[in-house]
Amino acid sequence: MYASVELHAESETVILPAGNISLGGCYLAADGHDLGMFEVGSHVEVAVFDALNEKKKPVTLDAEVMRVDEDGMALMWSATDSDAAIRLAKLLDSLKVKPKKERHEGGETEG
Repeated sequence: MYASVELHAESETVILPAGNISLGGCYLAADGHDLGMFEVGSHVEVAVFDALNEKKKPVTLDAEVMRVDEDGMALMWSATDSDAAIRLAKLLDSLKVKPKKERHEGGETEG
């Protein structure tokens, strides 16, 4: 899905592409950023938005950092605000799905 997430930590704002996103949380690709400032167990405020349509209003949520590695980070939504959950569900439903990459397997064909 073409979603991005804006995170606020310390004095920095980072925008990362969502590699996987659901009503429970998301996995964000590091996209060249050093994510060392985000500690596992810490809480961050995030804004989820449609990467292809900036006119759509982002959904603001609180999240807990579940995992951080060199490839990215996993967040779990910690907001219990039902309105935010509904807005997120609507946003996720409206996102365009990225086309799957075609796999070309090298091999001999039987004839």
